Amino acid sequence: MRSEENSRKSAALIYNDHGVALIIVLLVTALLIALIFEFAYGTRVSLRAAVNFRDRQRAYYLARSGVNFVGRYLSGNLQQGIDPVTGKNLKYDRLEQREPYPVPFIPGNDAELTVKWEDEAGKIKITDVQTNPYRQIMLNTLFENKSIDRTVLDKMTNINSGINKLGFLTGLHQYMNDTDYRAVNNFVTTSQVDRIDINTASPEVLQSLGISSSTVELIKEARPFTDHARVSEFAGISNAFLPTTTLRTANYLTETSDVFKVYSFAKVGGYTEQVEAVITRSASGYTVNYWRAW
Repeated sequence: MRSEENSRKSAALIYNDHGVALIIVLLVTALLIALIFEFAYGTRVSLRAAVNFRDRQRAYYLARSGVNFVGRYLSGNLQQGIDPVTGKNLKYDRLEQREPYPVPFIPGNDAELTVKWEDEAGKIKITDVQTNPYRQIMLNTLFENKSIDRTVLDKMTNINSGINKLGFLTGLHQYMNDTDYRAVNNFVTTSQVDRIDINTASPEVLQSLGISSSTVELIKEARPFTDHARVSEFAGISNAFLPTTTLRTANYLTETSDVFKVYSFAKVGGYTEQVEAVITRSASGYTVNYWRAW
């Protein structure tokens, strides 16, 4: 009897052990599944981060290459001189590309690069406005035409204004509000350009020299100018600036430029990188005066 009872107890214990083992197996299996899913998720996140980093880096360097493209292109214009197709002198032509221009290249189907550039000599330099009375006249005329209060110019010409050390055009915000800034930022520059390029200057800039709107229209039709003597003799220019002095407007005009602001936009996958640079070209290449990426 006792032997049979012991056998029943032993069988019950074995049965109970089977239940515990099953629970342990289920728990271990669930843990392994969770670990596998966590590992797979971490792998996907790391892979996505690596792809994002790759695309961001590709976009950045692609945007940098856009500046190089424009610099080489503008330098090549000086080297080439006369365009064999159009017969135009490239030293005085193609100085601006204000609409985004797609750059041809073969980087893959997920990338694109566009560039545009502006002639800095087509704008009014502001950094010497404290000491240059003629620059003051230009800015005063521009501000009047844009309905900007005279106190703005007074702030800029104040001896303590610090405008002569201004490196970025956005620094104008310390002298004017956003509305005024948006009204004039396309017509002024901090680049070291002394004379206005008659071939690229906007009507607003030309009128700041005292040139009438009717003469501005004639200038636009006569572009490009390739001879300064022709500029001096052009009707409506010679004595437009300051009729009460011997200063001639033509003295503040030039026919070409070597300083340009370049905008490069690159898109790779879901990332867009932009580079803004000011460059100076020469027949041997170009140099970077200012660089900003964002």
